[in-house]
Amino acid sequence: MESIYSWNIIFPSRKVILLRADDLSSISHTGESLSAMIIKEIDRWGPQKFACIVTDNARNMVKTRRLVLQRFPHMVDVRCMMHAFSTTMASVMGHKYATGLITRAQKLVTFFRASHQPLALLKKLAGNMGIKRMLITSNKTRFTSVHASLESVVRLQSALQEIARQQASLLSKEALNIINDDMFFVRLKQICRLLEPFSLVIAAVQAARTTLADVMRYWLHLAKSVTGSSSDCLPPAFKAHCFVAYNLRHQEMVSPLCKLALFLHPLYRDVVSNDKKNWVEVQMTAGNMWKLGYKYSKQQVQQLMEDIKRYKIHEEPYDCMPVDGEVATLKLYWKVILSTGSNLELPKLAVLLLDIKPHAADPEKTVSLMGWYHSARRSKLLSATTTAMTTVKMHYQTVKDRWAIVSGNINSCMCTAMHCVLAPPEHLYKIHNLQVHFPSEIVLHLLQGCEASEDC
Repeated sequence: MESIYSWNIIFPSRKVILLRADDLSSISHTGESLSAMIIKEIDRWGPQKFACIVTDNARNMVKTRRLVLQRFPHMVDVRCMMHAFSTTMASVMGHKYATGLITRAQKLVTFFRASHQPLALLKKLAGNMGIKRMLITSNKTRFTSVHASLESVVRLQSALQEIARQQASLLSKEALNIINDDMFFVRLKQICRLLEPFSLVIAAVQAARTTLADVMRYWLHLAKSVTGSSSDCLPPAFKAHCFVAYNLRHQEMVSPLCKLALFLHPLYRDVVSNDKKNWVEVQMTAGNMWKLGYKYSKQQVQQLMEDIKRYKIHEEPYDCMPVDGEVATLKLYWKVILSTGSNLELPKLAVLLLDIKPHAADPEKTVSLMGWYHSARRSKLLSATTTAMTTVKMHYQTVKDRWAIVSGNINSCMCTAMHCVLAPPEHLYKIHNLQVHFPSEIVLHLLQGCEASEDC
């Protein structure tokens, strides 16, 4: 078993190239060793061309980011939000009520997938009922697959119960007991309703167009979903657990950087700035980025503070609104404002944050592509050969961006380091974005974290 680390560069255009992929099986995966490799690459291309570093939140990667940012304080520290949402979903499913249902559902899936005769009968009955998709297994490293697996059991409830009535002798005693338990399917449907928003958000957050502001919107969307779960017929202890699991993650998800990004989304500026605490935090975060990070002059920092205040009260040139919330539209919105005055600082900050892709899904896709090359039929390929083949493919996909690196015409990009894990199922990438809009009063309430209902 080899330990492959891929290093991807993500451009403001959201294009990705594979910078390198290293077999680090022979060295310790410490923060010191990994940060040294990243610092070497950043120095090679020029620190001024890098705006952010994104990794997962493993302990060694957290230390890696900290050491890199000590060397390059202008870079933004962002953890992979795809993994952050997945971890929240795992925390929700960690209660014994949920794990018990998941275990029973997985036993049912395992039995049918391992038994050819019951599986054949299930396929036949499902086809007659117009059900096309069969039972899906779950993977502990892909939390959305758990929801997909539970949904497949619920979807095939009628076919499963028909088998129990017609051919009970084909089923094991355990499988038969599970199928004949009507409350099992009722509870499973409730769990699926609870987990569905998590699956949608995890799929949406790993899209190419996701921004830091989207992370905040998706998190608030989950808050609304978790709050709504109190109306379901779930056990009070489990509902209380869901609120606790959400609130434990709330502090790290609603970071000052994400609040600043949401504030710089013109459609949500009032949502953030109308709260005094959030308004102060936004100003401090922006000022520290310009003063301590990029070491801009006192005059530029003062200009940034003045721009933020004018933007808050919708004063010219910040009095217009974009047509929609797409990344391309928002970047054009800020670039047009920047063209109206060369001394404006806020548009520069807004474009910088819009250039950041807050997830490390691309290295996972890269490793997935490498796994496709290094198949059972090509199992003797060396790691270096597989890396070279993957690099060539990604090079021709993004040849224009590769030329941009050589010519040095990059404004900002991200250096992404990620330990190789399996990529999520391909069908999840069909959801490119998730539109979430809340009235101001709901958002402001949820920014403080959702509270447990009285019946919990």
